Amino acid sequence: MDLIERYLGAVRWNLPAGAKADDILAELREVIESRIEDREEQLGRPLTRDDISTLLKEFGHPLTIAGGYRDQRALIGADVFPFYWFALRVVLVIVAVIEAIELGGRVIVSSAPLAQTLAQAIHSATSSLLLNAAIVTLAFAIIERSGWLTDYLQRWKPESLPTLPSIAARPRKIGEPVMSIVLGIGFLAWWTGALPFNWMPHDSDVIVRAAPIWTALYWPLIALAMLGIVRDMASLLTPGWKLLRAVLMIGCAAGTVALAAMVYKAGPLVSLSSATANAERVAHMQHGLDTALAIAVPILAAVTILQCAVELWKLYREPR
Repeated sequence: MDLIERYLGAVRWNLPAGAKADDILAELREVIESRIEDREEQLGRPLTRDDISTLLKEFGHPLTIAGGYRDQRALIGADVFPFYWFALRVVLVIVAVIEAIELGGRVIVSSAPLAQTLAQAIHSATSSLLLNAAIVTLAFAIIERSGWLTDYLQRWKPESLPTLPSIAARPRKIGEPVMSIVLGIGFLAWWTGALPFNWMPHDSDVIVRAAPIWTALYWPLIALAMLGIVRDMASLLTPGWKLLRAVLMIGCAAGTVALAAMVYKAGPLVSLSSATANAERVAHMQHGLDTALAIAVPILAAVTILQCAVELWKLYREPR
């Protein structure tokens, strides 16, 4: 019986202040002794020390048993948890967007290798996300214990609930925004030189040089790419924020059209030269590139406007 006394002593030690320890322990002792009698009847013999140890393990750890007599068993209760979960997601989305923008800035200005820059950014983002999650959790734990939400939860009325639209909810498609985010980050890495990749068509005796307009558009293109990443993250993480998503869609489309207009007015976007190739051949290649780009830029602007209109219509049709 020494094990039972030690077990009950451990339970007493962990009982909450103000609990009627003697009554609780007497009740537990009665339950344990009843189980011992049942087990002895099943086995047809008195229980050994090992048998009693096994039975007490089945009964539960002293901390678990004592915790069952506490009024507050969870850091955040079931009534407050939905508010906590909503606030936590909002805060983490905002922090994630800020960290993504900061990552783009680090890639642009850092002279360190890309892998090192990404490792530092991931470490910073992880620390920031964990810190903000801890702050939100602590705040709602305080709210839980203060009872601040009790009055609100008691005053709510079913009449205050919003009217649901008649449109049936459709499953969310996450592949498109995820792919767009990946492509946006890849573009930033290439555009800033962090990810070397020679995309220009070239020949052994022909040199392709970018026109000065691309130097002027260096930062605007970076800003537009970052805005596109923020737009896709909003679509992925906060689909219910329709106004924010619409503003970001319009901003990205307007920025794309504005940059396309600047590029179109700038004239030739690349220049070809060669010290050994036939001049007529180089001129023919130059004319072909100029013509192709002169056609592609207006088409890009038109497609962007059309795509924005379609996406806004889809957004309008989404259920609230």
